[in-house]
Amino acid sequence: MEIKRLSLKINMTWTLVGSVFYSITQWLLLIILAKLGTPEMVGQYALGLAITAPIVLFTEMNLRLAQVTDAKGTFLFSHYLGTRLISVGVSIIFFLSVVLFVGFDMYTAMVILLIGIAKLPESISGVFHGQLQKHERMDYITKSQILKGMMTVIIFSTTLYVTESLILSIIGQIIVWTVVLLIYDFQVVKKYEVVKASFHMATIKRLVKMTLPLGIVALLASVNTNIPTYLVEYFLGREELGYFAAILYILFAGDRMVNSIGQPAIPRLAMFFEQKNIRSFQKLLIGLVAFGFVIGVLGFIVAYLIGDTVLSIIYTPSYATYADLFIFIMVSGIFYYPATFLELGFSATRYFKLQPLLATFWVIVSVIGCVLLIPKFGAVGAAIALIIFSFSQVISMLVVLYLILRKSYV
Repeated sequence: MEIKRLSLKINMTWTLVGSVFYSITQWLLLIILAKLGTPEMVGQYALGLAITAPIVLFTEMNLRLAQVTDAKGTFLFSHYLGTRLISVGVSIIFFLSVVLFVGFDMYTAMVILLIGIAKLPESISGVFHGQLQKHERMDYITKSQILKGMMTVIIFSTTLYVTESLILSIIGQIIVWTVVLLIYDFQVVKKYEVVKASFHMATIKRLVKMTLPLGIVALLASVNTNIPTYLVEYFLGREELGYFAAILYILFAGDRMVNSIGQPAIPRLAMFFEQKNIRSFQKLLIGLVAFGFVIGVLGFIVAYLIGDTVLSIIYTPSYATYADLFIFIMVSGIFYYPATFLELGFSATRYFKLQPLLATFWVIVSVIGCVLLIPKFGAVGAAIALIIFSFSQVISMLVVLYLILRKSYV
């Protein structure tokens, strides 16, 4: 059955709606933990996300990005699905290894392991969403996000309220995400594709060889994102991490919205670059980067003027004492959001082998900043390090994109 493509404007609208809704529901999980639980519980949940996210992103190898930019149809949907199923098994081995090696207490280890398992059905859904995105049908993806987000909040909050158990609440989350994968994502794609996983090892090996740099980049990018979380927990403790992570998630919620605007544009950017239509590529990317800058400035203004009030309303009055931290974190958004668009534009060029080099540079910048600033300035030091990291992202990607596009002119 032929799938009807939607316009870029309609796709962006659908994606923005879905991403904003889903971001709000994921943010609500932290808000619920802050209101029904304790800062330490928020810290455990944030630590679980920070540890499992790099593993999942590495094993995913950003297959979805390779999938949606595969304008020539080099690989079939079945190849992407088969590769993703193998990566899910590898993820589980990594989760168990990290939990056993680091030696967390039993409760924290269970939280980390369950959060990792919860990400696996979402990871598989990513391949189904990638196929829909490739055919420019972001409406189906948005409906999936709305369904998953709404059901997760209901089940998670109800379970936490009744049982006061973070572990049981995460188990509820796992069930919801698995159900949505099976009853919605699978069924929608099934209308347009033969949903069958291929485990042809020679083809999978070629696909892994091509996308492994993306996995390394995703790993390093996730580590970059979570370095402040790791080091705040190390230097300042899990309770302080709870406050820091809750406020930091406001920045991440904004980044989800920014990313949602950029995702529908990736196939278009990839097409422009493939056709050597550099003028159109630049025009679209500049517009996206400018939008990211405006969002960053608006976020800073809100934090500066009414930050304490916002934190009291969203979380609890105890979080309002961290209003200065909120301001510094949102300053980083002025660079963080444009960097997101630049990274999407960079990925659309499919110069995948350059990305690990950039990501390694960003890790070094982030680690040095956090190690030097957190012991001296506390959580605010982590926010300052985030500003430095985001600025370095923007500058380095501007330089690399300039060189790539200049080469394309020749």
